[in-house]
Parts: sequence; C-alpha cells; structure tokens
Amino acid sequence: MKLFCFGLLLATCSQAADLVEHPATSKRVWIRRITLASTCAASLGFDAVTTHRAVSAGAVESNGLLADSQGRPQWGRVIGIKAGMCAASAFLQERHSAWQSPRSDWTFTGVNLGVTAGYTWIGLRNLRVADDLLKKP
Repeated sequence: MKLFCFGLLLATCSQAADLVEHPATSKRVWIRRITLASTCAASLGFDAVTTHRAVSAGAVESNGLLADSQGRPQWGRVIGIKAGMCAASAFLQERHSAWQSPRSDWTFTGVNLGVTAGYTWIGLRNLRVADDLLKKP
C-alpha cells in the first residue's frame, strides 16, 4: 500500500507539470500545504503510533521493507523512510518551478488527501488488530 502511494505520487508529479509559465502562484497554496502536513502527520504520527500499539499487542509487521525476519518493525528504518517520503513530497511540491500553477496545486492537494486517507485507513486497521489481539483469552 505504501509503495503504491509513493508510485501514485510520482506518477501524478509527472502528469501535473504545467509547462506554461505562471508569474503568480496560486492563491490556494495554503490548502496544498495543509494537506501535505496532514499526510506527514498521518504517516509519521498516526500510522507509526498505531503500528507500535498493534506490535505491542502481539501483531507482526507485514511490510518486509520495514520489518526484520521475525516481523518486528525496525523503527529507525520506519521513521527514516516516512520522513524521507514527507521531505521528498515537500521538495517536489514546493521547489519545482514548472508546477507552480493552480492546476498543479489542486492535483497535489488531491494526491495528499488520498495518501492521508490511506494512512488513516492503515492506522485504523492497526487499532482494530490491536484490539482483537487484546480481547483474545
């Protein structure tokens, strides 16, 4: 799921390039920035905390990129990858001059909302798994 979201972000970045020069930036840049912040908060905050809760209850991390051979999360790798994804997203959305248009702002806002929804769903699933494991006798 996480790799899918990253691939979706990269694919959208390549499609969002608006080659027409726009001297002024969009007036709704703040919406894109808020949704970017919510994406990073959902990833670094909610998903990481709920993963910790589920693993503490006896769950196993199923993402082989983020876990060792026994299924225990490698927290340095988890936080590093998530922080790197947030930094890459912020860099792509803020620094590329060809994408400074209202259309690209709305495209990035949509991608950010989709990724936020994905991480929120994953976090809620982690909470459900943790609750199910704690209820077992």
